[in-house]
Amino acid sequence: MNLLAPVDKFLNHTTMYRLVLYYVSALLLAAFGLGFFKLVPHDPAALAFSTVFITLACWLTNKVIAAVLNIPANTESIYITAFIVALIMPPIMPTNVAGLGGLAVASFVAIASKFALAVYRKHVFNPVAIGVVASSFILDQPATWWVGGNLQMLPLVVVGGLLILRKVQRFEMFGVYMLVNLAVTIFSTTPDMYVEAFTQSLIYSPLFFAGFAMLTEPLTAPAALLPSLGFGAIVGALSSPAIHFGDFYFTPELAFLVGNVYAWFVSPKFRFKLTLERIEKKAQGCYDYVFSSNRPVVFEAGQYLDWTMGVRSPDNRGNRRSFTIASAPSEDRIRLGVKFYPGPSAYKQTMLSMKPGHVIYGSQLAGEFTLPKDRDEKLAFLAGGIGVTPFRSMIQHMVLTGDVRDAVLFYGNNKADEIAYADVLDRAEREIGLRTIYAVAKDAPQASNMHHGFIDANLITSTLPDYKERTFYISGPRVMVTRFEKVLKELGVGHKRIKTDFFPGFA
Repeated sequence: MNLLAPVDKFLNHTTMYRLVLYYVSALLLAAFGLGFFKLVPHDPAALAFSTVFITLACWLTNKVIAAVLNIPANTESIYITAFIVALIMPPIMPTNVAGLGGLAVASFVAIASKFALAVYRKHVFNPVAIGVVASSFILDQPATWWVGGNLQMLPLVVVGGLLILRKVQRFEMFGVYMLVNLAVTIFSTTPDMYVEAFTQSLIYSPLFFAGFAMLTEPLTAPAALLPSLGFGAIVGALSSPAIHFGDFYFTPELAFLVGNVYAWFVSPKFRFKLTLERIEKKAQGCYDYVFSSNRPVVFEAGQYLDWTMGVRSPDNRGNRRSFTIASAPSEDRIRLGVKFYPGPSAYKQTMLSMKPGHVIYGSQLAGEFTLPKDRDEKLAFLAGGIGVTPFRSMIQHMVLTGDVRDAVLFYGNNKADEIAYADVLDRAEREIGLRTIYAVAKDAPQASNMHHGFIDANLITSTLPDYKERTFYISGPRVMVTRFEKVLKELGVGHKRIKTDFFPGFA
């Protein structure tokens, strides 16, 4: 039995932004409760007042600026920003006028930076980091990071943070951040202090909270693997209390700003305004939304975008999604392949109401799930349901550019009428020799060449004798991806020959 299955089910139905909102909300509630027993260093009344004050300041700033600029904003990010500010700035009572000024500056700058400090419509700085730095430099009201220095809060900080990492799959970046920070901190002291330095860094510092809540912020961190590791290393090193230049010591928030500058230079710069031209039905419940872009979208087949649109009443899944680009780089329009399930989210309901001329915004172009550079490498694609979209992009690009490769697609669906992009796959078979093996779990047409049932080890080994020589690409829901990773490893396929892409959640 997979003990993590209930966890993954929850994560699949919760967007990253909503998960982070749950996380910081739980920390604030826990701190408020612990305050009554004097297990945190702050009066619960001061914490409650500061949280409400910061939240109102952030909400009002966002409301005014978004209305003036007439652009959609992620409403959850307002509260996430406000709650993180509340967790790292010192709680105060209304009589502390200087403290109120510090909270106001931190809140205003944090939200305003999302609009003002954006180059090519891309955020440069982590909003919380730039906000608390402004408070420190302008009014000498620095962040105290009190949430990270409390032993009673640590279990919740870590458990909730690990859920975020599992959701966003940023374990490598987080691991480098931790290792570099600990190494710099420990080895800057004497050997007899190693244990104390290690303990202090893990238990009584903001290392965990900053890494979970801020390092993973997607708009100011690189999306590609290698740049993200560099980002983690920079922030981890500069967050160490051992790093200083003369009398000037770095703080975690300053470390993030330096890391953000690096991230901006190594990441795609543009935000794309995508205007809907038409909607094409591709299968039962599956549609392609075809957009024109205000500027060329230069990408590799298999990469994804973050898609943000105005949702009048966002639900717990927010108004931003990560979707693979279904079109090929060599096509002149951007396609978004979507499957609609019963009980759609507010985001999907908004999509259902879209008409030609409606606008959606794309950003954070990224993804490592791309074709290998070596065209002689043998490939096997495994797709579940709408997980076929990155393969549609790859295969269409191969057809349009005459890129002939030894590739086989295993494509699984519950019913035959859920098969999407059959026209693209049929053309690929004719023109570049792509072989597609359809697996239909139920109601498969009689006397068809479709495999009746699910894709499994027997189907792979019986139809693909040279499977150990191939690189496997797996795309679909997390449970499917993890299952096939296990199946392939049991069949003797090496870890380096398995590439995965999974849905971060149902949208």
